[in-house]
Amino acid sequence: MPKTILAIICTLFPLLSLANDLYPDPGLQPTEVVKYQLDALKQNRDGEGIEATFRFASPANKSQTGPLSRFSKLFDNPQYSPMLNHFSADVEILKSNDGKASVGASLVDKNGDVYWYQFDLSRQNLHNCEGCWMTDAVFRIEQPGNSA
Repeated sequence: MPKTILAIICTLFPLLSLANDLYPDPGLQPTEVVKYQLDALKQNRDGEGIEATFRFASPANKSQTGPLSRFSKLFDNPQYSPMLNHFSADVEILKSNDGKASVGASLVDKNGDVYWYQFDLSRQNLHNCEGCWMTDAVFRIEQPGNSA
């Protein structure tokens, strides 16, 4: 029995740590960036998921929401708190052109409630991450297809 448990832990541990090990890279597409951020928040432990997510915030976003200590407090807000340790998430590209992209995400929180978000990203032209897609803003939105 202990060998089985050890095998399961060894199999899952790399998956759990991977989400917090990624950094912006020009090879990542907008949907990959959003999936990564949501995976990091899903696996948030001691703020590591929030810190990993913050790495993908664009400089313009960081100027509004940073530093990390301030960014972390956003997840105390009911608008963003469902993202922490959620159960599952699906993403899809909504639009992408001229270095800008919008990605939609549906998220099921740990209580089974569903939330929808829009991530707006832009391709950066800074020397330290030229060509990287980074998140400019995240908005919680009404269920797609429903009108007010």
